[in-house]
Amino acid sequence: MIRKIVVLLLLGLIFPLEAMKDQDFDGVADKVDECPNTAFFEKVDAHGCTIEILTLPNEIETYSLQLLTGYGVIVNEDLLGRDEQKIETLKMSYYRDNWSYSLGSGYYQYKDTKGTIDTTLKVKKRFSLTPILKFSLGGGVKLPTYDFQGNKTDYSFYSSLSYYPKKSLSFFGNYSYTFIQDESVNLELRDSEYLSGGVGYFFTKKFYANVSLSLVKNKFTSEHPTESLSSTLYCKFNKNWFSLVNYNQEIKDESTHRTYTIKVGYRVW
Repeated sequence: MIRKIVVLLLLGLIFPLEAMKDQDFDGVADKVDECPNTAFFEKVDAHGCTIEILTLPNEIETYSLQLLTGYGVIVNEDLLGRDEQKIETLKMSYYRDNWSYSLGSGYYQYKDTKGTIDTTLKVKKRFSLTPILKFSLGGGVKLPTYDFQGNKTDYSFYSSLSYYPKKSLSFFGNYSYTFIQDESVNLELRDSEYLSGGVGYFFTKKFYANVSLSLVKNKFTSEHPTESLSSTLYCKFNKNWFSLVNYNQEIKDESTHRTYTIKVGYRVW
């Protein structure tokens, strides 16, 4: 009698679990899903079929060209004479399947001094390890268009990991290493590193926000590695136009590093 009761209880648990099974994580059970295997960031209807794809500017996996212009203020009290620097940037990104290519440069200004920042070229490849786990690898060069003595071409390695436990929610991590080739003139230099991790969420199909922690070791040995808290807001206005707003604040007691940026982007196709 007891054995029969146990078997019935197990069956009572198994059947509901089977009915709720959702292999493509779209929120629609496989039993009634008319469009199985939808991509993870696609918004679906009650039948499991795509309505609209939720995407960030750097998450595109199809044929696309984007232009992004921005304005920012960098506060770094460790750099005497240019503790507050204004930056204007322009970036062009091309996406093809899981490959992305970007070219970016811009201008800086502090007090009465103006000039061109370094020009950066990046290439990245995105891998889907599982439907909810994605990994990217890439490389880049930083061309010495910033006019200062000893400036040379630097080389960078990029990697990132994204995990989507459920639709609209993501956890991410990034790591980059730059091989500094600049000549030491007044300050001793070293290779630089960047490490970050955070969480992001699509509140609506057009509004996304994230928060992350980062550890940065820049190329000047005289500067301490910085631990920072960062937040980014993404707003999609329509099919073509979008904006990004970012704030980064050092969280150590001295709090000498802060960055504010706002960017406006246009998707050409």
